[in-house]
Amino acid sequence: MTPKPHVLFVDDEPRVLDGLRRMLRGQRNRWEMSFAGGGAEALVLLGERHCDVVVSDFRMPEIDGAALLEKVRTLSPDTARIILSGQTSADNVMRVMTLAHQFLNKPATSDEIIEAIEQVLGAQETTSASAGLISDVSGVQSLPSPPALLAELLGVLEDEKASASSIGQVIGGDPAVAAKILNLANSSACTAGRRLADITQAVALLGTNVVRGLVLLHDIVSVFTEGVHLPAAWLDALNTHSVQCAQLANRLATGKDWASHAFTAGLLHEVGQLVLATSRPDPFGVVVSEWRQAGEAAETAAAGANGPDSDARGAPALGELESAGLGTSHSDAGASLLSLWGLPSEIVEAAARHARTETPTTAEDLNAAVALAHAAVEQEFGPVCGARPTSPIDETTLGPAERNHLHRWRAALRPPE
Repeated sequence: MTPKPHVLFVDDEPRVLDGLRRMLRGQRNRWEMSFAGGGAEALVLLGERHCDVVVSDFRMPEIDGAALLEKVRTLSPDTARIILSGQTSADNVMRVMTLAHQFLNKPATSDEIIEAIEQVLGAQETTSASAGLISDVSGVQSLPSPPALLAELLGVLEDEKASASSIGQVIGGDPAVAAKILNLANSSACTAGRRLADITQAVALLGTNVVRGLVLLHDIVSVFTEGVHLPAAWLDALNTHSVQCAQLANRLATGKDWASHAFTAGLLHEVGQLVLATSRPDPFGVVVSEWRQAGEAAETAAAGANGPDSDARGAPALGELESAGLGTSHSDAGASLLSLWGLPSEIVEAAARHARTETPTTAEDLNAAVALAHAAVEQEFGPVCGARPTSPIDETTLGPAERNHLHRWRAALRPPE
């Protein structure tokens, strides 16, 4: 029998803890719940048994919520961290949002609390079968960005007159920063129960001054540094792929009721590679190197056997080598992180399912649009995770709208003569 997840609530006010006990009594058949009257007591309980989720107040004597979450992150990196607090000063909000996976304002309803807990538990469930992935994902604070893109972002943020639109446009070219800004917007109470996918809206809701402070002062993004096996060219190629997927997915979504999520889903579908590059840089780098070498050998063999349509054997997709070498895949890592960071479930699912073995012929939903965009961009710019040699898309099988959008996207890539 699978044990129930253990949720620890921490607050120095007894009446608040009593209120939580009464409010959440109906969840006793789903969760094991413990209640601690402060940070010190919480650390004792954490030492006695594992907690899947910690829900803590911020303003507490001796050990405040931020200090507690820092210790939780160190002592139990696979524990999800939620702040439930009435503390709303700008500096404290920024401090908390860089430590917590979810942030709820007091007074929160039982539905809001349950939704936040279930979302972080859902992220853990998707990683339960992957070796060490829960710790990897829960421990990620920032993702690597190419230096040139960070320099551009810092430049626009230093302009105090910069608008949410101009800042959002720059962030929309960087999956790492976009994921974190959407995490912060969705992990705060400003979304009022909505799951936000639009980057410019996220910047506007957080406020340009808060975004500026988070990026400049709180280290929510990190500069990519070359590891032993991961050259800077890998990150540049991944960013180019992600931005082009975002643009093509956005075209494919024209007139669809899920169009508002398409650009962001395309931009973030490969974010799992950034997670693995952050949490397991050397092992992941080895896998990427093996995938690249196998692909180059397969392409050479295919060319020698009269092209990619010959019977020459292709190399496996990156996900296959990841599963064999790491016990997980970047698709799972990306979906888990986006779920833990509070992004809409549609975007989470698109990240989980982007690496399909068969290319969709119609953009019937968001998953299909991202998968089709992913395949088309790999064909045009080269693979970032797919099998090699890349199989050309049979455009005769595409729907007329999809074929038209694909042609227009390709035409936009070519400068006018």
